[in-house]
Amino acid sequence: MPEICRFDPSGCGFPAPRVPLLPAPGWAELSADGADRVPSGLLSGPGVRRFARGRYALRAAFAAAGLGPGGLLLAPSYHCRTILDPALALGAQVALYPLHEDLRPDLSAIEALVAGVGAAARVLLVPHYFGIEQPRATMEALGALCTRHGLVLVEDCAHAWMVAQRRVQAGVPSGRMLVASPYKYFACPDGGLLWGDPGLLPPQGGAPGLMAELRAARALTTRPAAVPPAALPAPQAGPRGAEHRGREDGPSRYYDAALERRDALLQTRWLIERAQPEEIARRRRQRYRQWLNASAGWRRARPLAPALPEDCAPYMFPLLIAHPDPDFFRLKAAGLPIWRWDDMAVSECAVARRYRSRLLHLPCHQGLSEAQMDWMLALAREVLA
Repeated sequence: MPEICRFDPSGCGFPAPRVPLLPAPGWAELSADGADRVPSGLLSGPGVRRFARGRYALRAAFAAAGLGPGGLLLAPSYHCRTILDPALALGAQVALYPLHEDLRPDLSAIEALVAGVGAAARVLLVPHYFGIEQPRATMEALGALCTRHGLVLVEDCAHAWMVAQRRVQAGVPSGRMLVASPYKYFACPDGGLLWGDPGLLPPQGGAPGLMAELRAARALTTRPAAVPPAALPAPQAGPRGAEHRGREDGPSRYYDAALERRDALLQTRWLIERAQPEEIARRRRQRYRQWLNASAGWRRARPLAPALPEDCAPYMFPLLIAHPDPDFFRLKAAGLPIWRWDDMAVSECAVARRYRSRLLHLPCHQGLSEAQMDWMLALAREVLA
């Protein structure tokens, strides 16, 4: 079982984020005229399965690929903990491969890793981080590697809905599967999707039930109260949380086995079918570029991906900070919405070890208002410029 290093913020007194990290479920992004819709066949059909979350779609993909006790998942060293949980739930082992500074997989290291573990390797998992598609040459090389060694290549598009949409429309190649988390892109309450060979996919899971639908519907009609901006706290030697390190013999607390075979909510499907994916992508690019323009020349931080492809639909803005202490703590104490993957398996990858505490994930979604963007940019500028 992997050794986990987990940051515990207990005692830091961080307030709730004053701006939503993800788009709030609702009706604002629906298309009235039927143009710019999600293509038919992406949400239902023989080669797709729906789930409550992407992590359960990953479990189904891993199981379909034959991953189980004695099997090995090859996963990236920089990761969200929930991409390991499905493999651990299946009783499999995990081996972590290193990454380059731009989060491209290290091809030569993966080749050596596969050669070293032999037939135990079943699945190679490759994320498209922050909505930015991995280079075509990289994916072609990884596909060829998987073919040579009899591995299934699973593309994790949890951050990259538009990558998944293009891939599925073109046809998912044999020996490959794709997984997405639509609630991270659309303003919907839940959802995970798996695309692949219909002969390998499990039966569609059961409906979540009336009470789950009613609870989600109530949330759709309840808008959170506006939170006034906060002043930036002065630097101080306050609580800094705690680091916990140890081996764990199963999935994390973020994994609920009861949801492994549950379908997404009906209202999630309804909202996605009527959303405007291209318009959402345009607005996300606009917000991302606002972050890019604001952060140009900052002394204490730099954007991880300063060049945004024109066809990219970014998930978050990745910002690499030079001084996690005190900068991360000051920003969190002011209520800036930040995700940071500081609960992950330990590896020898220098990039993953550094990014664990230094790489901030900042919102650039379509639900952000101009006032919210102005506040976030001003706050980050005051700390990091």
